[in-house]
Amino acid sequence: MTPKEELIIKFNHIILIQGFDNFSMVDLAKMAGISRAKLYIYFKNKDEIVQSVVHRHLEFLQKNSIPTKVEGKNLLPTILNSLLLMGSTTKLFKTQLKQAYPQMYRQFNQGYEEYFQALKKYYQVAQQQQLLISDVSAEFLLFQNQINIHGILNNVRTNQISLEKGEQYLKEYFTYQIHSLLVKPEVVVSDQIKNFTQTIINEYYDRYAQINN
Repeated sequence: MTPKEELIIKFNHIILIQGFDNFSMVDLAKMAGISRAKLYIYFKNKDEIVQSVVHRHLEFLQKNSIPTKVEGKNLLPTILNSLLLMGSTTKLFKTQLKQAYPQMYRQFNQGYEEYFQALKKYYQVAQQQQLLISDVSAEFLLFQNQINIHGILNNVRTNQISLEKGEQYLKEYFTYQIHSLLVKPEVVVSDQIKNFTQTIINEYYDRYAQINN
């Protein structure tokens, strides 16, 4: 990973939680723990920083697109990946992006909408194949996921629960998803799935730990 890529990740965490409207390049440099001179090596202005963060999201969506074929081996990774993406943005960031950069916002929003439309179709096929429970709609399954993930993260962001409690609830929700969504919940959770779950938790800490700093 290049120094610029590392900076983009830092800024992604910063502006998703704290926004960007009220921050100058000097402020952003301090928050990222670098000098203003070094910041200007990689970014000419705040516009480029925001654009880089948006591009990172769209690139991630493209690299982690919904599988074209529903199979048992890609079911759990797809579910977990969708939970990660449900928590990957915030209302604050989207509001400020829409106001300051409407064209960028449309691209950003369209990317997420297309992803979740594809996910709904994936869930519907998985239900038809009796891999996921089918007594509720795929649309509802996604809705309740979004409500629960956003609820946990919003409680952490507003200091209603601690970082540690947020981690506990996220892990328990992942476990709940495996046992409530799958027709065969006795499925073995592989090391790959466990590692992916830990990746989600690491991303959570990188983003939300700054709240208490």
